[in-house]
Amino acid sequence: MYQRSRLRRLTLGVGLFVLSLLCLLSRPVLVWADDYVQRENGRIYTVINTVRLENRSSRSIHNINVEVPLASDQSVHWQDVLGEELSPQPERIEQAAAGGRLAYYTIAELAPGQTVDLVQRVAVQNYCVSYDVSSLDTKVPLNNFAAYLAPSEEISADAPEIISFAKSATSVSANPYLQARLLFSAVNNYLSYNNDAERTSHSSLDAYRDATGNCVDYANLYAATLRAVGIPARVCGGFVYNPTSVQDNAYLSPNGHINADRLRHNWVEFYIAGVGWLVADPTFSYAAESVGGQMIDWSRFGNIANDSRLIYTCEYLPDNNSVSYTYQGAAPLVSYMSELALYSVISPFKDLNGHWAAESVLGLYYNTPPLVNGLSDSYFGVNEHLTRAQFAALLNRVLDRVRPEPDNAMAERLYTDLATGHWAYGEIYKAAARGILSGYSDGTVRPDAYITRAEAAVMLSRVMGGADTAAEVTLPYADMQEGYTWAGAAVANLYKLGIMQGISAERFAPNRLITRGEGATIIYRWLQSDVYYEKYLDY
Repeated sequence: MYQRSRLRRLTLGVGLFVLSLLCLLSRPVLVWADDYVQRENGRIYTVINTVRLENRSSRSIHNINVEVPLASDQSVHWQDVLGEELSPQPERIEQAAAGGRLAYYTIAELAPGQTVDLVQRVAVQNYCVSYDVSSLDTKVPLNNFAAYLAPSEEISADAPEIISFAKSATSVSANPYLQARLLFSAVNNYLSYNNDAERTSHSSLDAYRDATGNCVDYANLYAATLRAVGIPARVCGGFVYNPTSVQDNAYLSPNGHINADRLRHNWVEFYIAGVGWLVADPTFSYAAESVGGQMIDWSRFGNIANDSRLIYTCEYLPDNNSVSYTYQGAAPLVSYMSELALYSVISPFKDLNGHWAAESVLGLYYNTPPLVNGLSDSYFGVNEHLTRAQFAALLNRVLDRVRPEPDNAMAERLYTDLATGHWAYGEIYKAAARGILSGYSDGTVRPDAYITRAEAAVMLSRVMGGADTAAEVTLPYADMQEGYTWAGAAVANLYKLGIMQGISAERFAPNRLITRGEGATIIYRWLQSDVYYEKYLDY
């Protein structure tokens, strides 16, 4: 990362404007297939890399051939890749000689004033991790690790100076895990952080000789010292992200995501025989004025905590200098930008592509457990109508996470049209016990009847509360003024909070059936609102 504080632990992220969504995307503890890794608090992000080509000249540019490095589409033990989208599709994708992938594009003509974006989106499920090293076995041979033990252009594991430094730092132990800890401390104490933009080399040898560098230099030197004592190591590139610390909009991109260029970071993985790959991030330390020096931040060794999430993209991060291109005519202006979306912008449902409700639906779909599901694996049914039972079940799913009802909570009355075998039998009675819905005067509850916009507003408002204080709100909708007094306060409540509006400036359409997309949207807006946060999360 290109900044460092000597006075406090450096933390990055975004503040309350995304906190509600982040709470939605938390996951319970999971165990990776390798049982030495404990994964928890999974959250979904989308890495969005954009190469932009602009023609700011007065003449067309022709035959532009562009070679773009791509983020990895492979999972690592603390991060699962959920999907990838490339827009537009490249002509071909090839493996790069040094690893990674390259996408190739041809743009026949770029007219004066025209801009073309080449976009890669990779949705990931990112975890906090810790490791169990109790199974460490120094007798297990290290086979097939030659690439992670050999020197490379920037990892000078064979340099005499680095070998001497590494052996001196680890002389007190032959245990590879303890050696990795000793080297973590040695590198952190040896280097002083300096993010000099003019520096042309980030080789570990130059970092050692200068005794200074940024996160790239820290990672390269740490990897070189590990290899020098026979511990396989590799450098990882991506972003370090704290979901809660940044309180200003300086980290927002023009598209409303996180400006990931400000979060760029490098760290290291090292391999311990009998255990597996472990993560270490050697760049950070604490200032310790009381003892007149700095202290190692051990929370970043063999651990990924929520306040320093490591979002992996590839070994070496692409930037403007990594995009290769040829052209005829005036030179295009080429830029590289990375963003981080706090949810998946990659949809498994074909009918969500380009739909106005897509973000809301995906925000609920990627919650754990999912708050909504598709009608099939590839079809959400965004324009189909919701039933009373479906909307009640959706509200129950939200409330079950924050205010669960006792297992025996049931409505006091019985509904004549609700058979015990109905899929929503329990959901209907749970919703009735919560006061979300009530039956009709004839003793029915009509679970399979489609729900209207007014009815949905009433049900959601009952959950939210506040309808009594919204009664004084003047609605601009003429069709709410007569015949819908029973729903007026609820609609005013949602209107006041920006959770539900009319279908036009003058019409609410209270009797129109609500669609699955509309239902997801008002629930999603509620979950983003201060009223939800203050009622359920502010504790």
